[in-house]
Amino acid sequence: MKILAPIRERDELEMLIASGADEFYCGVTPKEWLERYSGAVWLNRRSPKGSGLDNVQALRSLCDDVHAAGRELFVTLNGPYYTAEQIPLVLRLGQQLSEECGVDALIVSDINLMMRLSEARLHAKLHVSSVAATLNTEAVRFLLNFGPSRVILPRSLRLEEIAGICADVSKDVEIEVFLLNDGCAFEEGFCATTHHHSVGAFCTSLSDMQADFEWYGPRMSSRRERWLRANLDDYRKWIWYLNGNGCGSTAKGLPYGPCGLCALTDLQAMGVASLKVVGREASPFKKLASVKMAHDIVTRVRAKQDKLVVIERARSLRAEPEHCDAGYMCYYKVGA
Repeated sequence: MKILAPIRERDELEMLIASGADEFYCGVTPKEWLERYSGAVWLNRRSPKGSGLDNVQALRSLCDDVHAAGRELFVTLNGPYYTAEQIPLVLRLGQQLSEECGVDALIVSDINLMMRLSEARLHAKLHVSSVAATLNTEAVRFLLNFGPSRVILPRSLRLEEIAGICADVSKDVEIEVFLLNDGCAFEEGFCATTHHHSVGAFCTSLSDMQADFEWYGPRMSSRRERWLRANLDDYRKWIWYLNGNGCGSTAKGLPYGPCGLCALTDLQAMGVASLKVVGREASPFKKLASVKMAHDIVTRVRAKQDKLVVIERARSLRAEPEHCDAGYMCYYKVGA
């Protein structure tokens, strides 16, 4: 299993490699796109404001440095869909990233774009983004028609579902899963909202939602009202965990938030190829801390330490067992 780290600029590369990153992914939003669509229409699944590079020349330099370090670089072209007007522009960018910059893979969601990139037979491989909502084996097999070398599974899948997919297709394509940081209240591939820098994400504001209850018909019993209010409180708590426990961190600076560390022994046994640390837009310190934490546990799994020992170590890094015990912070429920 490799640790896939987010990167936003060349200055982050050395520290992330030293911390244990095996491969990298980033986004780029060229001037041409911003001139046509402004920052309100995203080229990839992150805002161009502070979450990626802003020109192809900078990306080429980053790619050269990544290759010099013996690592690979993947670039996101993973908008959920592109219009007929946008497709030629995105296709040209993909060709430029592959043939001129030498990126190792393009991360894609839109099937139309995926088909066109496949037909172009570029140097860069294709990775299917989690935004494509590849939820089962048949979805993976359909996408194999476009020749991807890797499929990134959505964060909503349970361990047994990942195991089933890996058993069926891991000989044909690499499987990547989420490891640390971002959660989502919805299935990302079916979500029509955005995380715009000036208005925030619709899903992150749900924990602040105010609600009252009206009952049309017989008067609501006090027992039912208590049940509804408790349900809403649980929902707010879940949203809080999905969004990084209020963006908190341990006393040592390790970030809280959705986590798959305890499941790594199982994921390795399934044949998962890569573990995604989320956070292209995160601060360099958060990226560094996340990769260090991932590397600590991955190293133990690679050394075949006992599963329970690995889980105990992962929980100790979190430092506050009540967060782990709540169950809300887990991408993958161990034993579920």
